Amino acid sequence: MSKEFINLFDYEIQNRAFALASMEALVRTGDVNPNLEFFKAYLELEKLNQKKFSPVASKHQLSVEPRWWTRTRTRLGMCMSNIMPETSLKVIHKATVKYVAQLQALEAVSPEQDKAFFAYVVAQEQAQADAVGLLLAGEPDQGTALLTQFIAENAQ
Repeated sequence: MSKEFINLFDYEIQNRAFALASMEALVRTGDVNPNLEFFKAYLELEKLNQKKFSPVASKHQLSVEPRWWTRTRTRLGMCMSNIMPETSLKVIHKATVKYVAQLQALEAVSPEQDKAFFAYVVAQEQAQADAVGLLLAGEPDQGTALLTQFIAENAQ
C-alpha cells in the first residue's frame, strides 16, 4: 500500500470516530435538541460506517479506535457546538463539502479490490454534506429522510 493511501485512510477513520462520538453526544442532549431526529439519523449512519469501516481498516492494519487527538477534537467541537450551534453546523458543512474532494483522492489511490468500499466512503460523505445543507436551509425533515434513505440503501 502506498503511504498516501494509508495516511488518507487513517485520517478518514479518525474522522469517522470523531463524527460517531460527536453524534452520540448530540443525541445524549435529548429533547432539548430541536434537531434530535436529524442527529439520531446521523448517528445511525455513523454506526453503519463503523460496521463497514472496521473490516477494511483491519485489513490495512489500522485501528478504528479514536486516538487522543480525535477525542480532544471531539470535546472541543462539542464545546463550540454548545456555545454556537448554528455557527458550528455551518463550519461542519463547509468542511464536509470540501472533504468530499479529499475522499475522492483516497478512492483514486485505493487498492483495486477495495474500490467499491471507497466509492461508499465518498458517497456517505456526500450524503452527510447534503443532509447538513438541508438542516441549515431549515429542512431538517428532508435531511433526516436523506440520511435514513442512504442507510436503508447501504445497510447490507
